[in-house]
Amino acid sequence: MNLVKTGLAGVALAGTLSFGGIRPLQLHAQDTVVVHQYDSPDWQAPRGYTEVYHEDGTPNMVARQGYAAGFSQGQADVSRGKKFEPTESDAYGKASIPKGMDKDQFKQQFREAFVKGYTNGYKKDQ
Repeated sequence: MNLVKTGLAGVALAGTLSFGGIRPLQLHAQDTVVVHQYDSPDWQAPRGYTEVYHEDGTPNMVARQGYAAGFSQGQADVSRGKKFEPTESDAYGKASIPKGMDKDQFKQQFREAFVKGYTNGYKKDQ
């Protein structure tokens, strides 16, 4: 997953954007938008991703999505003082399945990567 921050300062932008099944965002000229580009060659992997997933030139899109979602959720949960429960997160069970991919295979791979990312995101001291 590539997290690219794009500043919108100086851009006349107002309205609502929707990304797939994600709730719409209200945008204003001073807002910053985070764009996920999981297939980008300059993708910035969250801490621990490259130790768990070794990509030999071909991006693992499902692992990237699951790991990054889990990592973010793990960081959010630990910062809120929540106990370690990666499979109880709404994000664990909700992911957009790409067309042409087997639903069960996607879920298994996404959830496995989510738990690995959550575990690394939940760790405070790294």
